[in-house]
Amino acid sequence: MKKLMFNAVTVAALAAALAVAMPAMAAGTPVSTPPGQNKLLCFDGTTDGGFGGICTLIGKGAKGPATLDNTDSNAAGDYSGVYIANTTLSGQLLSKVTQLSYNYTGTTVPTPGDLSLNVPLDTNNDGVTDLYAFIDAAYDPGTGGRVDVIHDVVCGIYVGGTDFYPNWAALVAAHPTWKVATDAVPFVIAERTPSEGPAFWTVSNVTLGKGGK
Repeated sequence: MKKLMFNAVTVAALAAALAVAMPAMAAGTPVSTPPGQNKLLCFDGTTDGGFGGICTLIGKGAKGPATLDNTDSNAAGDYSGVYIANTTLSGQLLSKVTQLSYNYTGTTVPTPGDLSLNVPLDTNNDGVTDLYAFIDAAYDPGTGGRVDVIHDVVCGIYVGGTDFYPNWAALVAAHPTWKVATDAVPFVIAERTPSEGPAFWTVSNVTLGKGGK
């Protein structure tokens, strides 16, 4: 399951980065993203401060690729990741989410907490993040380095770091009224704790929603 070392620092940094997008999201309705406004964006521990890790976008593609470089051996650990500020997932019922996936390669095989896609969950329909769904690459073997959260039958998901669901369909069945929160966004993150060795990842075809879903 998730290491969670990034949690307070990274969520705060993402909230600040999302200031421009928040007015549309705060209305509680799904975002309809104009063409060219849903580009992939970086965050990392070096930029946020206090941790290591460097995210670098390669080219200008809306879905990446991006490199997540956790090789600087910072004493506090490293993290780096990507997100889309104007994600069309915001406010969607979990059952309406149709695209949640990415491809990856790395210098090591992912173990729990190394590489994950995390989704903010609204459990009471007020738009505010109550919990996160942590979807580790280690629990979604996929095919050829592709994690497809919606369609992979074997895709373990931890909610709140404790409750485990074998796949997205099981999560939806257990919580049919839950939505993607509107005060935060889904993101892909690579992490390295101080006791772990360096790792370098490349993520591509990052799909965190589409026009309306």
